[in-house]
Amino acid sequence: MQSATVTDVTARDGLQDAGVFVPLAEKVALIEGLAAAGLPYIEATSFTHPSRIPMLRDADELIPMVLDVVDRLVVLAPNRKGVERAVRAGAQRVLLVASASEGHSRANLNHSREEAMRIAKDAAAFAGEQGMATRGGISVAFECPFDGIVPTGNVVEAAEMYLAAGVEVINLADTLGTATPQLVKERIRAVRGAIGPTVPLGLHLHDRNGCGLANVAAAIEEGVTHFESALGSLGGCPYAPGAAGNLDTETLLRFLEVQGIATGVDLDLLPRLRESVLSATSPTRKEAPWPDLQR
Repeated sequence: MQSATVTDVTARDGLQDAGVFVPLAEKVALIEGLAAAGLPYIEATSFTHPSRIPMLRDADELIPMVLDVVDRLVVLAPNRKGVERAVRAGAQRVLLVASASEGHSRANLNHSREEAMRIAKDAAAFAGEQGMATRGGISVAFECPFDGIVPTGNVVEAAEMYLAAGVEVINLADTLGTATPQLVKERIRAVRGAIGPTVPLGLHLHDRNGCGLANVAAAIEEGVTHFESALGSLGGCPYAPGAAGNLDTETLLRFLEVQGIATGVDLDLLPRLRESVLSATSPTRKEAPWPDLQR
């Protein structure tokens, strides 16, 4: 593999579980800074009901303010209504979600696993009708905080649903951050064997036990070229007790590049941006001094 595609999820996953609400202007500055650094994709926000994810309750206002980089943006939507909101806001690419376990599906989406997959498939069909690109996320693809190690068959079933829905990439999410290289390889091989070679697979990695980079290396050996991460290891799932923060974006990018795997990202622009977002999410924050990263 000569190159890899990294989606930074700070603005969505990183902020959804923050201890303080980050104002709209600072979210815009974060997204613009990530775009200036060359991140090919930026997960910008979630069109989930504000009562479920209150830290991202300004999604409808955010997207129209960053239309100059909208082609790089990914927004999360849990159902057709969320996709409808995303379309009205001007989003062009949507991430749909389904859990691989029953317990997390009911906690995170308030639906059974089977019902959540049906909802995701319906939302994908509607998004396609609207001309949106779609991605498929499989939450707790390795371990669930409620049900333990998730059966491989559950992950494969969700992947097959997304394949039928015509998504552009399928992301296996290590929501708890407890996956191991062996488990990563097992799941990738099982999913790839079921869906074939056409749709790319990606990994959305959290990192509780220090295996994050080892999991990246394992995925690379299996031909995975898409990865998701967040600045400063921010993030976590508010409906997955014990979930760790995301794999750090800078750490991931440096790991890839020292192996000769191109990412197209200007790493020199990320440290100040990381410092700003960590300041913005600090419970003792006074003001977040967002740097001007445009060149």
